[in-house]
Amino acid sequence: MNVAYDFSGKVAVVTGAARGVGREIVGAFVKAGAQVVAADRDAEGLAVTCSPFGDAVVSVVGDVSTAEGALSIVSAVEAFGRLDFCVNNAAVAPHASLLEERAEVWDMVYAVNCRGTFLMTQAAARVMIEQGEGGRIVNFSSGVSNRGSAGAAAYASSRAATESFSRVAAIELAPHEILVNCVSPGLIDTQPKPLPPSMAQSLAARIPALPLARAGKPEEVANLVLWLCSDGAAYITGGLYSVDGGAGVGGRAGAPIVDEDIRYDWVTGRIRP
Repeated sequence: MNVAYDFSGKVAVVTGAARGVGREIVGAFVKAGAQVVAADRDAEGLAVTCSPFGDAVVSVVGDVSTAEGALSIVSAVEAFGRLDFCVNNAAVAPHASLLEERAEVWDMVYAVNCRGTFLMTQAAARVMIEQGEGGRIVNFSSGVSNRGSAGAAAYASSRAATESFSRVAAIELAPHEILVNCVSPGLIDTQPKPLPPSMAQSLAARIPALPLARAGKPEEVANLVLWLCSDGAAYITGGLYSVDGGAGVGGRAGAPIVDEDIRYDWVTGRIRP
């Protein structure tokens, strides 16, 4: 990849850092010269994420869905003396049919995905405002936020709520030069290995239908996040940015396009045998 960023002297908070996209974002920031507060509820996974980076990363085991947890995460930037970027990647996505969904599970999905994003945004913004130098907040949504997906009632609706919240945050924080944007990944290769049989069957059918006919890579999501934090995105706020290989606009083109409708031959000038 020939894309490079220089975040020397900058400090980022990344939640959901114990695996997958969050782990990749932590590494990408460190590679670009930033120092990082990496946070997650999973202490073991978080240790794996942070171990290669030494003093460039501070790990915090915390729960973004509580005010205490969010504050403990953001307060950890005191180790580096500032806060420039907050990436609210932490989310949960259990699936259940609508008729089998349990209210307590629904509430937990919203607690992590919505309340957690709100609490982290609020805590990070307060630090950035006190610094008086602006900042960037990147929240996370999903491609299922704007289309039906069986089994995803709680997750999909929570991601739609996050998008709406991000637009409001962008408006309110703009006077402080804090830019708020939302990243919406599609199918990214973070699934467990080996794949459970039902998941393997589903992906085998889904991937060939994607416009790019492949799953995305975690580093491709990380690159979008870093761009939104860079000087190249200095006039962008309140936006929703998909990294989904085109899945949100349609399916993969297949057979040759053939126009057999004779009604518009007068437009095209086509002469048929």
